[in-house]
Amino acid sequence: MNAFSIGTVMCLAFLLLGCDQQKDVKKLGLVYCTETAPLTFNPQLESSINAIAVTSRHLYDRLVEVDPITQQLIGGVANNWQVSEDGLRYRFDLRQGIHFHKTDYFSPSRNLNADDVMLSFERILDTEHPLYILANGDYPFFNNIGFGSNIRKLTKLSESAVEFELKRPDAAFLANLASDYAVILSAEYADKLSQANQLGQFDQLPIGSGPFYYVNQRKDHFIRYYRHWLHWRGAPPMQQLVFDITPTSSIRLAKLLTGQCDIMAQPAANQLEVLKAREELLVSVQAGLNVSYLAFNTQKPPFADVRIRRNVAGLVNKQRIVDSVYLSTADIAAGVLSPSSWAYRHQSRSPEQDHLVYPYVEKAKQDPIELWVLNEAKSYNPQPRKTAELIRNDLVNDGYQVNVRLLDWEVLRRYLRAPEVNYDLLLVGWSTDNSDPDDFFRQQFSCDAVEQGYNFSRWCNGHFEQLLNAATASPRLADRVRNYYKIQKLIEQDVPVLPLTHALKMYSYNDSVHGITWNPFGGVSFNNAYRK
Repeated sequence: MNAFSIGTVMCLAFLLLGCDQQKDVKKLGLVYCTETAPLTFNPQLESSINAIAVTSRHLYDRLVEVDPITQQLIGGVANNWQVSEDGLRYRFDLRQGIHFHKTDYFSPSRNLNADDVMLSFERILDTEHPLYILANGDYPFFNNIGFGSNIRKLTKLSESAVEFELKRPDAAFLANLASDYAVILSAEYADKLSQANQLGQFDQLPIGSGPFYYVNQRKDHFIRYYRHWLHWRGAPPMQQLVFDITPTSSIRLAKLLTGQCDIMAQPAANQLEVLKAREELLVSVQAGLNVSYLAFNTQKPPFADVRIRRNVAGLVNKQRIVDSVYLSTADIAAGVLSPSSWAYRHQSRSPEQDHLVYPYVEKAKQDPIELWVLNEAKSYNPQPRKTAELIRNDLVNDGYQVNVRLLDWEVLRRYLRAPEVNYDLLLVGWSTDNSDPDDFFRQQFSCDAVEQGYNFSRWCNGHFEQLLNAATASPRLADRVRNYYKIQKLIEQDVPVLPLTHALKMYSYNDSVHGITWNPFGGVSFNNAYRK
């Protein structure tokens, strides 16, 4: 990048934030250059892990949390919980003295209590709730995992205790409550807006109890948070936290190099040498629970035929993708589940290789194949267009006709939720937000997820559903692992998707910044971050 380009980036940054504000941030806060702006400030409504990484852990708390080091469940808003012997009742006792944010648009008159927990989940469960209606019932994470279908009753036991009663045991229930989507909202704030006939602001002007509170934003440019002095874990060291929304990796790099950003999300593989050459910049590299894959539309010929799926799967050169797209910052995926998962099953041989020429293969080559591509750089695939071209070349070289169509996420999601979907292949991927495999498998491969538009292969398999439910019905880890092994074997045999890569998660940051916590499931915590 030349001097003119870097200078231009610096000028733009100062114009957007203002000179005095920019100086204040450099002195008293942190600027994080990230790729994605949230569509809403309520993570319950979001479908993108990259987007909720800008909101969830900074603005909100959850009933329970996952320790980023040990991966064990720890208390959040609930300081303890009990599970009944039959696994159907979960009682949560709430901490006292948790303060909601005080902002220019809301001043709380009380601390967090059971009413807030009730409101946070009733809006998801009760189809008559005003906030359910406001959101059109569109809660991507909760709908995908069938959250509401397994809740028999939610009860307020006291001002400081609530109970969930399930219809059937679910060993993944606590992990789901610890996800970034399961945030606790303010019932008092909702009541105030409802009385003023302004309920539409509830998800756009956020009030939570997290370590930072919302101040302002310039849409698709930056979002500014201030320190929540009364946070129950203690106030963060930094007074300000600014998210600089910069989709283009090269511009994020320029801002990091010029000091406009302190932290840069997901540097491109070809930028690592530049970063390593700067002594003041550090790179954090982690194995992520993610996968990129080629999804076959299993409800539409020719890929309704597993033999065609296996034939095409055997043609794709994964090593070339790793070398050309990731520059070796990813591993070839033998299966859908990352080796970082506790339920990972090592695949000794691939069942997908089928290079033989059969009449049904030759017939499939007669008509053009539509390859749709999510044309947005993601942590699991930084260059989807280039990946698609490599796959297209592999298939064309074997006689297939392939048309590539690039789509952004919002357009693609509308198509995916239509009754009939016309793509044949879809290049996409997934990053999970908690360590429980149920979250990973249920959101992408369950029959319910077909209707929600997140089962990209539209694969609905009764045996898979039985295994998935059996895995969560047992509290014994050995039983769960056994069922997840069977699930992975079933997916390997039926090939609804062709797993391509497991990408490394990377961040770069200035060495003056300390105390950052990188979440292995996505996002970063600045609760204890400080500048030295």
